[in-house]
Amino acid sequence: MAQLDVTGTWVLKPVANAMAVGPAKGDYSWWGNPADEVAGARACQFDDEFVLSEDGTFKNVFGEETFLEGWQGADGCGAPVAPFDGSANATWTLDETANTLTVYGKGAFIGIPKVINMKEISSVDDAADSITYMVSVNADTMTLEIQINDAGAHWKFELVRKRVALNPTGTWRFAPKANAMAVGPTKGDYSWWGNPADEVEGARACQFDDDFVFMADGTFKNVFGDETFLEAWQGSDGCGTPVAPFDGSAAAQWSADDKTITVTGKGAFLGIPKVINMKEISTVDDAAESITYMASITEDTMILEIQINDAGAHWMFELVKQADNSMANHAIQVGSLKVYPNPVNDMIFVSGVNAKSVINIRDFSGKVINSINGVNAMGGVNVSNLKTGAYLIEMTNNNNVQTAKFIKN
Repeated sequence: MAQLDVTGTWVLKPVANAMAVGPAKGDYSWWGNPADEVAGARACQFDDEFVLSEDGTFKNVFGEETFLEGWQGADGCGAPVAPFDGSANATWTLDETANTLTVYGKGAFIGIPKVINMKEISSVDDAADSITYMVSVNADTMTLEIQINDAGAHWKFELVRKRVALNPTGTWRFAPKANAMAVGPTKGDYSWWGNPADEVEGARACQFDDDFVFMADGTFKNVFGDETFLEAWQGSDGCGTPVAPFDGSAAAQWSADDKTITVTGKGAFLGIPKVINMKEISTVDDAAESITYMASITEDTMILEIQINDAGAHWMFELVKQADNSMANHAIQVGSLKVYPNPVNDMIFVSGVNAKSVINIRDFSGKVINSINGVNAMGGVNVSNLKTGAYLIEMTNNNNVQTAKFIKN
């Protein structure tokens, strides 16, 4: 039998009879919410969130208002009333044999607060310490049913999972710690190998300063500088010049849903280049067109996991977000010319570069300080040797010249 997946954030389904009551399980003919109340009188209830976290904690999230009944001191939208205000230190468990979902914590509930096992309460003093619901799940729809009296009357609550896409926008690097990259026999077990702590500033220092850049417009960039960590299949073993197509030259994009991040572009990657879906590659010819990672983001930490074989082996990468002056959050846009970051420390990037492009860096007297052809400029232009100040960057394509100003830190 397939495992019931109840984790996530749930809200009442925005339809008529999402909550309903009747004389028997399956017969909810006594009352159901009217369709016009979803965005009307009960709008403050249809945005309530019921959060079943993977760690077994449960949370009612209401915002400033939820729907109240007379026994709670009001009738209609109003401030949540304790203990049904989300303050409970609550947990949840799932019994897949009995098909039941139980929330624990005085005042914790799913659906509406007055409905508990074998009773509809009419006083806050009657809040239950736990409530058990019969549960069924179909993709992102969950139906809960609960008996409220000896005669067999039941309530039903129909909910939908609220999916919020991950937002990795920004610049990320490996967490500077042991086991920031690790591999093992199963997801969660990374016991085969992890980077030692002394390699962070030692043998892999050239890897721990690599940037994984997610631009707000959906573009993605690997940024290495002059060196990154190479393996033997790339022609070296240790720090060395990035090897195409894993050199940041890919015209890459990123996309995300609530559980995964995908980078698209031959040679674009997160973590280390040899790790792709269901494989560890051993030749540059096997570079993937796209790679999808299981992902979670908590504040400034991103955890990526990816399966590499049929036996279930996984890699894990732990990344940390860099300061807000990253290239993902700052760009110069002049017409169709986009230059980032601004200001810049080391590497500056130009959108739309191709093999026929010529990039010139000029000072404000018009003097060309650096000139680079399009092939070499695809991986960015190194401006680390420039003095602090303002400069012009000029791109020429087929006699069409575009110029933008940038600031060197």
